[in-house]
This record gives sequence, structure tokens and C-alpha cells, in this order.
Amino acid sequence: MRDPLYDAARAVEDAAAMPGTTPVRLHRIALPLFAVEIDALIEERQPYDLLDRFVGRAIAEAGLRTVPEIAAFLGLDEAMVERVLRFLGGVGHVAGLPDGSYALTDLGARSVRDDTRYVPKRDRQKLYFDGVLGGPLPAAYYGRKVVVWDRAQATEQKWHRLMSHACAFREDALQRLAERPDRRDFNVPDELREVAFRALDHAYLPCYVIRTRTSGGPSLLAYSAVSDTHDEHLGRLCLGWPALTGTLDAGDSSDVRAEFGGWLAERDIDPAQLRWTDAGTLRLTLPATRFRAHTAADGRKGTFPLVRLGSYVTARSHVLQLWCDDPRLRRAAILERALNRVTASRKLGAAEAEDFLARLSVQLETSPVTLDDLRRHAYHSGEIPLPF
Repeated sequence: MRDPLYDAARAVEDAAAMPGTTPVRLHRIALPLFAVEIDALIEERQPYDLLDRFVGRAIAEAGLRTVPEIAAFLGLDEAMVERVLRFLGGVGHVAGLPDGSYALTDLGARSVRDDTRYVPKRDRQKLYFDGVLGGPLPAAYYGRKVVVWDRAQATEQKWHRLMSHACAFREDALQRLAERPDRRDFNVPDELREVAFRALDHAYLPCYVIRTRTSGGPSLLAYSAVSDTHDEHLGRLCLGWPALTGTLDAGDSSDVRAEFGGWLAERDIDPAQLRWTDAGTLRLTLPATRFRAHTAADGRKGTFPLVRLGSYVTARSHVLQLWCDDPRLRRAAILERALNRVTASRKLGAAEAEDFLARLSVQLETSPVTLDDLRRHAYHSGEIPLPF
């Protein structure tokens, strides 16, 4: 089973980048969904064969209705025209009339007008509705990057807690969706007709929920594979979901030293170096010697690349920030992280780089680091010229 999401630390970094937001816990949950299999009539777009096109246009534009008229007009033998008309009748483009003449159907007329052969066919697909309020999931959740587990897959995996469905599937949910003028936004194209219910099952969407402290009080952010930043749709669902709050409260009760005990022991770090800040951030404060300038391992146990200074680590639910009390080292970490980002993406503009520096300056609690500081750092590092 492939990883359903990007690394949890990336989500925490995004949460920390939001002004006035401190991430304090990360929970891995599987959001309950309803998987609805539907059957619908869809018009497949096909290129016209040459004779199909001309016979259709002869009826639509020249007003010809009989086999002899069409054959004479196009310079074809009547047997050939009859074969074409039988085919067009089979795909619903023409209809034979009692007097032996032919007329275009609405489908045939649209096909001639659009110069595209529309062929109706039955099609099956799945639609997803959330198991919190019962609403349809937006089309973004059907993207290739998004993993949705069926019941068996969700039970097999061990990392994401399966949340129970908070509502029953409404019998009229599919009909209500099919009648919405914006249904295309929920993965139901306008071309689908005669949408019919086939089957219902449970499914699950893996996601992260990060509990945060903000100037307005405790809050949370949700993350899914839909976006590299927080998922606003899931966030709204989670904020109005009482059962989730109870689950997260229970998960927050674990002892932080026990949670990180194994991770600290592997790195020969004393748990006493864990501290809570007044803002509610759990920090692992290390001496400057624990951070190395280069990303390559130097053989010393429990050292970290300088670019990790100020970044976050997650175990089960607690979020830990790697820290050093040396402000000069923290400024050096900001410059190194910013330089790495700029050189990795030459399309990064000055405004984006400036925003990134400002965010890191707040996150690492230093005086503002400027673009001029970054240019000087790039010069001394041999990474010049910068693209701005």
C-alpha cells in the first residue's frame, strides 16, 4: 500500500507558517466517506467518419430526407447511403419516419452543429460523500494524487485512526446532487444524464488534523493530498464535528517524554532537554554543536543538518521543534534554508523570497533577515548570481 500523504512534518511547517499560529499536536485520521456507485448515460465524443458527416449535413443543411435524394446529392449509390443511415439510426442520430423519409434527432442535430459524433453509452463511476454532514466531495478529491481507501484497505493500514460515520447516507443525496447547477464542481459533468444509484459502501480519506494555538484561541487545520497547504473544505468539516474533538482530546493525553523516548534514545539526547514555551510549543533545545553546516552525515550520533534548526518533528501526536538558543546560528539556518529554496527553484521571485525570509525570521525568533542578507550569504557560499 503506497503512502497516502506527504510527510507529516511538511504539514506542520505549513501550519507554523500561518501568522499567529502555533502547531501543538498532529493527528492522523481517516475521514469517513460514503462511496456511491452510479450508473449514468453519457455522450461520448467521437470524430465523424467522412460519410457520416456528409449524410448528416445533407439532411440538416440541404433539407434532404430520402435515400434517393441524399444519394443523388452526394454522388453515392443508394445501398451505401442506406448503410450509413442504419448506422446513424443505431447511435440515435437519425429516425426513420412512416413515409420512408429520415429526420435528424436532437442528438444528431447537435452532432452536426458541433461537428462531433456524440454517441450515448451507459457508464459507471463512483461518487464520494463525506460521512460527517453527508455532502458531496468537490472534484479536487478525485485527482490522481488523492488516495481513498475502501473498507478493507482502511482496516489493513495501521497509521490513520478510522473515524466512525457521523451521519447516515441520505436517500435523496444523489438526486439532490444531480439537480445542482454546479454539479460539475463535484465530479458530475453536465454530459451525464439519467444518473441512477447502483450501490453504497463505506470508504475513508487519509488526512492530518493539526491542533493549533492562535490569537483567537485553540483551533485546528486539516491536510489532505488535495493540496500542499491546508485543506479548507476538510477544515470546515472538522471544526463542526463534535466526535472528532473527543477523539483528539483522548489522543492528546499521552506523555510527551514517553512518546519521544525511543526517538531521543536513538540520538543520545537527554529527555530533560525538552521544554514547553509560553506559547505552547514543545522544543528540544540543543547546543550549537548538534547542528552541522552540511546535510551529509558526519558520523556523530544525534546531530542534525543546520537547515533542520527551527523545523518540526512528529512522533504519534505531539509536535516538537528543534531549537538552539544561539540567535546567530538560527540566523545562519534561515539563510541556508532560504538559499536552498531559491537555488532549487530558479523561478522564485524576490517577493516570494522576502515572504519566506520574513516567515522564517518569526518562526526562529530572530531579527528580520533581508534579501540583502541572503545575497551576501549566496556570495560567500559561491551560489551566485541569485535570480533577483
